[in-house]
Amino acid sequence: MTSKKEAVILAARELFSNYGYRKVSMDEIAQQAGVTKKTIYTYFKDKDALIKFFLNEELVKMKIITDEIDKKDMPFADKIHETLMRLIEHRKNSKLLQAFTKDSRQKSLKVADECSAILNEAIQGEIRQKLELAIAKGHVKPCDPEITSFIIYKVYIALMFEWPKPIDKQKASANIMNILKTGLFN
Repeated sequence: MTSKKEAVILAARELFSNYGYRKVSMDEIAQQAGVTKKTIYTYFKDKDALIKFFLNEELVKMKIITDEIDKKDMPFADKIHETLMRLIEHRKNSKLLQAFTKDSRQKSLKVADECSAILNEAIQGEIRQKLELAIAKGHVKPCDPEITSFIIYKVYIALMFEWPKPIDKQKASANIMNILKTGLFN
């Protein structure tokens, strides 16, 4: 038997995933969950709190992905690549995250912008941690891990989301990794 809170979460997730944050009201969530609006407010302060709840769920899923990759015995560059590809794919395939991203792009919404920033920082943070460890072990030349993680992440994002042509993801990421490993200039 589903609790009222679980019913609210399920209803909100479905509605947000299908229609986005802006187009869903608390009344609609209550109706879909079979509860009153007052019941929702006993669990969540407001609609933004619901969004942040879902964002935290997504961050936990992303952490599980990165922990799984960290356990693999593979070269540093391959870990960075797999981490980025899997996290970007997760972000791209999550209906909920797609809806939030769409809301954020269409109209600047404080909570959507905050969620986007938190997701970006989480992914960049994973890259930064891996870079710091690789630098400490001597696998990577000394560099500013914060700037380098930002650059690597943004290049991957641009290729996966903004490249105007169909893209072979493996070929593109191999090209990026080759540039990172060997440099660009002779």
